Amino acid sequence: MKFTSRYTLKDLRELNHLTLKQVARKVKLNRERIAELEQHNSFITIDEIYRFSKFYGLSIKYIFIGEQVDFDRKLNEYLGGTP
Repeated sequence: MKFTSRYTLKDLRELNHLTLKQVARKVKLNRERIAELEQHNSFITIDEIYRFSKFYGLSIKYIFIGEQVDFDRKLNEYLGGTP
């Protein structure tokens, strides 16, 4: 099953100005595994989905399905608006 998302894992990493090494260290996966997932060369496990969700502070629905509610809320908070 292929999911549609507003941003890919690579987009999220680059938007946060992070290297593969930094993300790998935080989500406790090796750089090669992160690169595989970013290039869509491998299936992602439930555990990996959870790790990315926690690391980026976004819901699984947003990252992997494209539901935008969490991102809009976080962006609004970051810009100093009201939720």
